[in-house]
Amino acid sequence: MRIEFMGLENWRSFYGVNELWFATDPEKNVTLIRAENGVGKTSLLAALNWCLFDKLPSQNEFENPKKLVNDQSNDGQTKVTVEFDHEGRTFRAVRSHDQSKQRTSELRLVEIKDGLEVPLGRNVQPDRFIQSVIPREMAPHFFFYGEASSKYVGETGARTFGEAVKSILGSTVANMALSDLEKAYGDYSREAADNTSAEASDLQIQMDEIDEEVNSLDSQISDHKEEEEKAQELIDRYNKELAGTATIKNDQAQRIKLEKKIIRDQGRLDAQKITSSKWLDEYGGPLLAESFINDVSKLLAQEDTRKKIPGDHNQRIIAEILEDEECICGTKIKDGTLAYERIQALLKTATDQVMVDRVINIKQALGKLQGRSKTAWTVRQKSLKSLAEINEDIQDAKIEANEISDRLKNSQISAISEKESALQNAREHLRRAIADQSRKTTYKEQLQKEKTSKISQLTDLMRQSANARRHVKRKELTLLLMNKLKSRLVDEENFARIQIKLKIDEIIERFMRKPFNVRIDENYRLTVFNENEEEVPKSTGENQMLGLAFTGAIASFAKDRRQEESDILLSGTEAPLVVDSPFGHLDPLYRRGVANFLPKLASQVVLLVSTSQASQEVLDELDGKIGTQYVLTRYNQSAQGNKESEAIIINGITMDLTKYDQEFTGTKIEEVTP
Repeated sequence: MRIEFMGLENWRSFYGVNELWFATDPEKNVTLIRAENGVGKTSLLAALNWCLFDKLPSQNEFENPKKLVNDQSNDGQTKVTVEFDHEGRTFRAVRSHDQSKQRTSELRLVEIKDGLEVPLGRNVQPDRFIQSVIPREMAPHFFFYGEASSKYVGETGARTFGEAVKSILGSTVANMALSDLEKAYGDYSREAADNTSAEASDLQIQMDEIDEEVNSLDSQISDHKEEEEKAQELIDRYNKELAGTATIKNDQAQRIKLEKKIIRDQGRLDAQKITSSKWLDEYGGPLLAESFINDVSKLLAQEDTRKKIPGDHNQRIIAEILEDEECICGTKIKDGTLAYERIQALLKTATDQVMVDRVINIKQALGKLQGRSKTAWTVRQKSLKSLAEINEDIQDAKIEANEISDRLKNSQISAISEKESALQNAREHLRRAIADQSRKTTYKEQLQKEKTSKISQLTDLMRQSANARRHVKRKELTLLLMNKLKSRLVDEENFARIQIKLKIDEIIERFMRKPFNVRIDENYRLTVFNENEEEVPKSTGENQMLGLAFTGAIASFAKDRRQEESDILLSGTEAPLVVDSPFGHLDPLYRRGVANFLPKLASQVVLLVSTSQASQEVLDELDGKIGTQYVLTRYNQSAQGNKESEAIIINGITMDLTKYDQEFTGTKIEEVTP
């Protein structure tokens, strides 16, 4: 897919008709769009997503999502048109919205031949056709918001990371097949139970009820995870806004530092709790058996026992001499003779070597147990002391952080107190979401254990039933197919994770200043280690860089899979890479790196940047790669007054970023002359 044109008619801040022609030259494949904050970069990207997929950004990224029409529109309607090339054919997609009726039209899609619109036919459904060009689940990884790219990094990003990999693999068909197999498995299970006995049927009904409850819990847990992520997004946003407020900058910086310390200390506390929980396993036995150990040790230490262990003579050798009636020197020894009686008397002090070895081993084992019991309470006291110290550190940090929060909440500056109150509300939502997840996950695990027990009972009953055998075989065959399909999907995901990691490694090795080593575990948690194999905290800029590296890696992976044919997965796709604010939190070195690798990740790249982001190092790196360039200019009906003029010089031409005393208020797209 290659986008050629996009037209906007009264779309949000864009007044009237605005048009964009995108760069399609393979060498100069970058379309650069510059604008100040709040003028329309995010709205422009949203228009593309909305037209093709009827999808808008989250409210955190997109204010007033229900207000799509420009305030100065005469008819209260907006329309977005996108023309794109796919496999040598040109198509036009159009979607419109009526603000007064709050109604969005269905997607209209036609083919363009010789400048004329040609209907695609009754059998072609526009949304499905777009889905075949670029699957809806893959789209967010091609048309995305750069400053949100760090959502793939950290604990909450793991789920998003996993979903991204699965969507790029296009496992929709496989998941539908799994769903059908699970339904068949349930049907065969019920049939098998019904053909076994009334008791078996009751067990199956109970298991079905457990499944329904588990499915409900899964849905609730998923909702709580979403709540957690939204709350975390709000927390990050409010923290960022408060950090940028000059009067409380130091307080906010100190609070963030304290919160990071609390997280680190909580990790230490959890590790110490695990160590403490193992204390009873390691020392409980020796302590409980301490009295017995002492008694046995005393017994082994008694004089008559010590004389026999080890003894002067070997019991087995003496017994053999008496049995053979022949000394080891060859002399015959007859029963009843003095020699026989003397040798027989040696048995009283002789020892069995097996018994000797056992006793020695027992003494060694008892010694170890005694050693453990002696150190047990010292270890326990040390562990308790460590727990207390870590808890004290956490409480001290929490008290100081709460004092800062109270100061900000009671600030005389309303903007600060309101943001602080909103931040505390978001934190409370986060706490509740995590607690709800934990509680419902525990209950789900209990239900699953209960189901496992019932499965065992039901299996025993079915084995005894001849009537159930046919249904049991079908059930077992279905389970086999399910497991094979799941295994295949796991293998595909593992392969994808490895390939994506290799691409991330390549980007990081070349462009990040620190010698990072990235790891992606089976749960898609992305962590970064230094050369000493220590997990390292990352700056905001490094998080964004890692997020962009990940996004670039999955786009590259999707491109590499274009020609792959699979019976269960969608083929890959190549689509434009459209990025809003990719350089937001990056320093000059990282900006150069991103400007270098982004144009290489797709045949067509669209970058929406503020004038500050379009720094000299970025422009130098993009030199020779920019095919078309636009500026979003803000028009105002109001007078300029004392406001400073805003303009930039591009290719020797001065272009206004803001204009005053105009006939309308809104944004216009203006092309930069090459």
